[in-house]
Amino acid sequence: LADAPRPGAPARITAAQVCQVVALACEAPTTSSRPISRWTNQELADEIVARGIVEAISPRHAARLIKRGA
Repeated sequence: LADAPRPGAPARITAAQVCQVVALACEAPTTSSRPISRWTNQELADEIVARGIVEAISPRHAARLIKRGA
């Protein structure tokens, strides 16, 4: 048995990367030297790129990953 071909581009972010993003969102921003008390989508996307989890990510996509991973 195999899945039928699906339309659209293949996923560029792996399940392991999603786990890293969710773990990052669970950390306090102060542990990453961010002068904020709660993560914003922009700050989260910036930190994801800074840590090298992915090369580039939009703030909206970062928020979607957190919502899907939670």
